[in-house]
Amino acid sequence: MVNGVLEIGLLGPVRVLVDGRPVSVAAPRRQVTLGALALTPGRSVSISVLARYLWGEDVPELARRALSTIVTRLRHDLGTDVIASGTGGYTLDLPRDTVDVYRFRALAGAARSARPADELRLLDAALACWRGRPLQDVASEWLVAEHAPGLTEEWYAVTERRIDLLLAAGGHGDLLPQLRDLTAREPLRESMWGRLMVALYRAGRQAEALETYQSVREVLVDQLGVGPSEELRSLHRAVLTNDPAIAAPVTVTRPLRPVRRVRDRARLRPRR
Repeated sequence: MVNGVLEIGLLGPVRVLVDGRPVSVAAPRRQVTLGALALTPGRSVSISVLARYLWGEDVPELARRALSTIVTRLRHDLGTDVIASGTGGYTLDLPRDTVDVYRFRALAGAARSARPADELRLLDAALACWRGRPLQDVASEWLVAEHAPGLTEEWYAVTERRIDLLLAAGGHGDLLPQLRDLTAREPLRESMWGRLMVALYRAGRQAEALETYQSVREVLVDQLGVGPSEELRSLHRAVLTNDPAIAAPVTVTRPLRPVRRVRDRARLRPRR
């Protein structure tokens, strides 16, 4: 049983906390094993899968015995026996919400069904689970290749939704630094370039928005040998022609209504 509240972080460098205090799991193979088990808490991970994550194609003959030793030492690192042994593998016996991957997913899922007033708050809370690249310091090409790309796409989906909400609320100016950073980090992600073009246009920088289109076009041609998608080309035409469809949202201020005279002033109520 767990003697304290154990939390595991995989959305960045591997992090283990017990009652909020950091616990060191520095040995690379123990980190790999912990990462593999924490990605599926409550479910058994087979010895063959763990061996592939640990040794790739060069699995030693005594892999089962070596893995048993790794797990024994990992239990010692954690200071608690939360790793259950089975006939065919090992299971991390923890609730999913103790792993940041699943907290992130739960918050992102809650945001999708939330009221508009709560959605942005939930998206911010989901993104706050991230501390860097997923499985950032895990020394297993197999484990990282199998899980990190999907987790990264989940991060982008939440980030893009957050950006869309802020664009709809008129926050285009504040988004420009982030969008420039994201397009520099992932120059082949057309969706981010499109959002940058919209933000620039709404900030009154039409020329820069058009230059941005030329930049992404050059990147796509140079690296992929293709031009921009139809969606991005349509956005370029909209910027070029000042299409009202991509204009900044207008904040409507309701005019004050004149106070009507009533005989019974006790019936007056403040208007909202």
